[in-house]
Amino acid sequence: MSDTNERGMDRREFLKWLVGLVTAAAGGYLARTLVERGRTPAPPPAPEATPSPTASPTPSLLTPTPSTEPPTVPPTDRPPPTPTEIPWVLPTAPSKLGLHTIKPAQGFPFVRGVREAGARVALVKALGGLGLLREVKAVSPETITVGRVVAPQTVPVGEGDPAAQAAAIMAAHIPQWQNERDVTDYWEVLNEVDAPTPEGHAWLARFYIAAMDIAEGQGFRLALFSYSTGVPEWHDWAAIVETGVFARAQAGGHILALHEYDWPTLRDNWGQGIPGATPDPDRGPLAGRYRHLYRDFLIPRGEVIPLAITECGLDPGVTPGAQMDPYWERRWLKELAWYDSKLTEDDYVLGAAIFTLGGDEAWRDFEYAHLLPQLHDYIVRLHEQYG
Repeated sequence: MSDTNERGMDRREFLKWLVGLVTAAAGGYLARTLVERGRTPAPPPAPEATPSPTASPTPSLLTPTPSTEPPTVPPTDRPPPTPTEIPWVLPTAPSKLGLHTIKPAQGFPFVRGVREAGARVALVKALGGLGLLREVKAVSPETITVGRVVAPQTVPVGEGDPAAQAAAIMAAHIPQWQNERDVTDYWEVLNEVDAPTPEGHAWLARFYIAAMDIAEGQGFRLALFSYSTGVPEWHDWAAIVETGVFARAQAGGHILALHEYDWPTLRDNWGQGIPGATPDPDRGPLAGRYRHLYRDFLIPRGEVIPLAITECGLDPGVTPGAQMDPYWERRWLKELAWYDSKLTEDDYVLGAAIFTLGGDEAWRDFEYAHLLPQLHDYIVRLHEQYG
């Protein structure tokens, strides 16, 4: 495909713009990090000068100077080495990235700003703070909205009749949905419930079949499963599809919800398979895991339903012993752009909600409100190129 189109945007210039934007943001973040740690970053040295470990004037090149050992800095107070730069990969379509919000203060101004620039945010999910969805629909009615209330969000898989469990859970949820029923496209019921066996996943599928019956009776549509990143396994999907849950969802206008994360990059494990699945270098075990379900089951069976990635991003929790590093913001947009390039290849993907805006202390490391200007410009530029 050509690097330019009739809209006049040059992809190489777009890439240069993104690199400059992210590099500037990363430099600001590193300075901010050092200040938060009680250190003031020194000004950058003059070009081709060797920074001195002391505050003494630069010595003459003809005058030998005594050796001075640099002060010892505790390892925990020293940023890790800058990671190897990974190339940009950009979508060739409008962005499918969107927002996940816990406290919605930053969500509406962002959606409104993108809309005023002529583009749109593909997906907004609100975990609590559901009033945001009304604000979003008021300025961007084409944005897909997903809502989830905080509790109850789990179910004892395999215990008793799944239809009876669904009735109890839906009785708790539906009253909390009423005020935003006209502005919420889909509702999540459970959150990251896993099962230890294929039979357990089939039980969960029957739970959702019953839940869809109840939801449709009251005019709601569901976002099903909301599995965590890396689950379920391929043989679990085989058991799930045999229940007929996807054919049922297709008939009722429901969608699938999944969560996808990876670390230290979203592409880190791309191309690796999962047990039992068809080998395919264009899938992943974490990011892009949804392609195993769609390519091996739903597409061949004619049971494709829309997919919303209702949580996504960089998460060190997927790698044992890993921790957030000071450079995650430097690669944040680059990795989301790469992921976006994969999402836009699949027409059944509605969008992906980046986790999270407005989290409490437990989710502080995932907060990206200060990165929203980057995301705004990225979405708008892609719209100008391909919208």
